[in-house]
Amino acid sequence: MQHALSLAGRLIAPALLIFTFLVPVIFYDQRYILDLAILVLTYVMLGWGLNVVVGLAGLLDLGYVAFYAVGAYSYALLATNFGLSFWVCLPLAGILAAFWGVLLGFPVLRLRGDYLAIVTLAFGEIIRLVIINWQSLTGGPNGVSGIPRPTLFGIPLTPGEDGLAARLGIEFSPTHRIVFLFYVILAMALLTNWVTIRLRRLPIGRAWEALREDEVACRALGINTTTTKLTAFATGAMFGGFAGAFFATRQGFISPESFTFQESALVLAIVVLGGMGSQLGVALAALAMIGGFELFRGLDQYRMLVFGMAMVLLMIWRPRGLIGHRAPTVYLERNQAISSDLVKEGHG
Repeated sequence: MQHALSLAGRLIAPALLIFTFLVPVIFYDQRYILDLAILVLTYVMLGWGLNVVVGLAGLLDLGYVAFYAVGAYSYALLATNFGLSFWVCLPLAGILAAFWGVLLGFPVLRLRGDYLAIVTLAFGEIIRLVIINWQSLTGGPNGVSGIPRPTLFGIPLTPGEDGLAARLGIEFSPTHRIVFLFYVILAMALLTNWVTIRLRRLPIGRAWEALREDEVACRALGINTTTTKLTAFATGAMFGGFAGAFFATRQGFISPESFTFQESALVLAIVVLGGMGSQLGVALAALAMIGGFELFRGLDQYRMLVFGMAMVLLMIWRPRGLIGHRAPTVYLERNQAISSDLVKEGHG
């Protein structure tokens, strides 16, 4: 069964990637579908970021939206107050989010399970309340408006004479900026995926997997669990900060209402339904969850009921998610016999 799923994943992933690249070409005149595709890719990136914490390291994080908010407000405040561009603020937003991830990691070093979930949930609420009440910095409930849009090598995508369309000698269309944003978030999501896959093959990735399977055995092997947990929180938070910065530049306006616990719950549901540790599963779950919500938008009273029933049935049918992936990165490809001198029975 696992082999069949792995083979299917190898076939689905390239086809899904090619289709994603062609979405702006196929649906160029359909603004609604382009906006929906950008939203799906944003949640794919958030899901892959949280997958580092929950799927690889096994740390239940219910406050992931806090890092999403830190990234969004970091970019918004730096861009509006200091005039910095999106490409300068993007790494800064990720670094600040990673810093807050480390701050969250220190108080929860000795916690696990339900206790860890409660503390991370409280952390997410603390960040939201700080954003609401620190009005002199964040604007409070009014949020931050007039957030600059990203540029292409310093060239704005505006209808003016200095805009990209005028320089290329083509007619300006508002869709150009939407297509540009689509490829920006696609590149960021693919970078997140590539970095995560590379990290899994490094010693730190193997330490995350060991921590997920058994923390006591992990400590007994001499692995520094403190460093392992902090790096997991920081890495996941950094990707959340990147996604938050993109959300801010796409919307042009942010407020505390965009960073509630419901967002954390939705991203966690995407990770669990897709299969903890599975990159492809998270992408498919994000497409099903976000796209499915839009598909049933006309049934406002029933769509949550339908999705609740679908989630229950999926958890019964596939307890480990759509594409469960808990196989270790390092394993013996074939069984090896040991010397008979080393076993009590006298045979290898």
